[in-house]
Amino acid sequence: MPLPHETNSRILPPEEDEDPTQLALMIEGKPYLSYDGYIDKIRDKSAKKVWEINQIMDMVPRMDAMREFIYMGKEVWIVQGFFCEYGFNITLGDEVFIGANCTLLDVGPIKIGSRTMLGPNVQILTPSHPISPEERNGLKGKEWAKSVIIGDDCWIGAGATICPGVNIGNGSTIGASSVITKNIPPRSIVVGNPGRIIKTIKEDGTTEPYTDPQ
Repeated sequence: MPLPHETNSRILPPEEDEDPTQLALMIEGKPYLSYDGYIDKIRDKSAKKVWEINQIMDMVPRMDAMREFIYMGKEVWIVQGFFCEYGFNITLGDEVFIGANCTLLDVGPIKIGSRTMLGPNVQILTPSHPISPEERNGLKGKEWAKSVIIGDDCWIGAGATICPGVNIGNGSTIGASSVITKNIPPRSIVVGNPGRIIKTIKEDGTTEPYTDPQ
């Protein structure tokens, strides 16, 4: 099996005394120990990079620096206060907008489609933990991640939280402060905690009440 840095050039290669096993498990979405020395070094390096990028006041040079850190398409705009853990697990399409103080916990892959907009303070979360406190064992237990995919032409309202493993279909709108815990079909309007689909957006731009196919 290839090592993580051999399949992704943005991952810092391990030193001779560093074991990449836990990072490889993390990338595969399998249970792993997050407080591993090699992972800690990568996470610290990424934290420094995110902080440095956020200090660049002008948008264009800030996006030039961001492009070297995360995978992104053309005409992407990310406002200051952006936070992520690794960077190499994030892929953005073209013309994506990310508002102020958004958090992308990219333990697992996060993919955001073209022309999708995130309001301020949106959280996209991939890490998961055991619900058993004994298995969780504070910071000593294993965790894992589930990828999040947001389609093209979506609008994620301010303060919304997207939980691990969620897929949001193309053209959907997520209301402010909603908590999304399950997959959302395309062209849906979702509000609430937990998020519920209330309307479907038709091709002519009008809406109709949502009917659950089940």
